[in-house]
This record gives sequence, structure tokens and C-alpha cells, in this order.
Amino acid sequence: MQQFKHLPINHTEQLSGMVTFQPNRVVSMALSRNEHCQMTLLAFADKEGVSEESYPGDTFYYVLEGEMPLRVNGACHLLGAGDCMAVPAGTLHAVGGGPAFKLLQITVQ
Repeated sequence: MQQFKHLPINHTEQLSGMVTFQPNRVVSMALSRNEHCQMTLLAFADKEGVSEESYPGDTFYYVLEGEMPLRVNGACHLLGAGDCMAVPAGTLHAVGGGPAFKLLQITVQ
């Protein structure tokens, strides 16, 4: 496989088990990265977050475990395991800052 990395090939695996929490850190694992698409697994420790920023492409968030605070245009959304939300390209938004959670983030340009 040339476009994907760190994904199981001859067995199944839970996405949420592929990244682990580390105290006071945001742990990331790139699953795919090219000029058109970035797929990343992330594990946010308690109270960890990413301050307000924007991406050049549309970004999709899918929560794998826990609850993820997502602030977009001044509105706060709380996404639980199995929930997803997209943020349009160029939109300022912030992620996290609450209890620990894991997510899959996909940004497409």
C-alpha cells in the first residue's frame, strides 16, 4: 500500500486501540498524507487541546472514544463516541480542552 501507513493489512484492529493516551500530550499517528488528503488518529490527554486554527481543506472529525469539545465560530459542540462533524476549509475552530478522547481527523483539499 502506497497511500496508507500504520493500518493493519492481514488482520482487523480497532482504530481507537492504535493510539494511546500519554499524560499532558496530544498523540498523533498519520494514516495517510499527500497534497490532497491527510488522515490522522489523535489521542488527547485530559485538558489537552488545539487552540483556534483553520485548515486549507475541509476537515472531518469522527470521535472514537470519549467526548470531544469542538468550538466553531463561537459555538461549542460536544461530540461523543460515534459522532462526527465537518468544518469547512478556512473556518477557525478549536478542539479539546476537556476529558481525554480519541478521534480520526480527515482533511481534504
